[in-house]
Amino acid sequence: MIELFPSITEQDKEQTKFYLKKYPDMKILMKDYEKHAVDLYETDVEGETAKKESNEEYYSNKTANTVVFDEKRRLIYLEYKILTEAIERAVTLIIDEEERKAMYYRHLRGYSYKETMNFMPYSVSSKTFDRRLTEGLCSVTNTLKLWGVLEREWKY
Repeated sequence: MIELFPSITEQDKEQTKFYLKKYPDMKILMKDYEKHAVDLYETDVEGETAKKESNEEYYSNKTANTVVFDEKRRLIYLEYKILTEAIERAVTLIIDEEERKAMYYRHLRGYSYKETMNFMPYSVSSKTFDRRLTEGLCSVTNTLKLWGVLEREWKY
């Protein structure tokens, strides 16, 4: 039977924390790929990267290797794009404004714990702030689980 709202586990929360921690790196790599995809391809063609022949999945033909490397980069980009967009949407769907704001500044903008507390409209205790982050994490985890993101096998 399919649950309308599947319950989350500690493992689900840990997986969400891992994705949130990797989020800034994924965004940087995506931006770099968008800006330099052509340069990367040309570097593969002209450089040593495409000359690898030791791994079975590579070919002796440098052009074929370039296509393989380029396709892997494109697939990584697409997976990062799907995952980062899901995370961004999940954060924007947090109902409680304070939880949403805490998650946004802490995880999507990458501010430190202390810096994020400064974005709160009034002074809150660290206990209250921790609760908002915890509840925000649960909300994001619920959303990602509901969408099947946590069950998906990411290749890269």
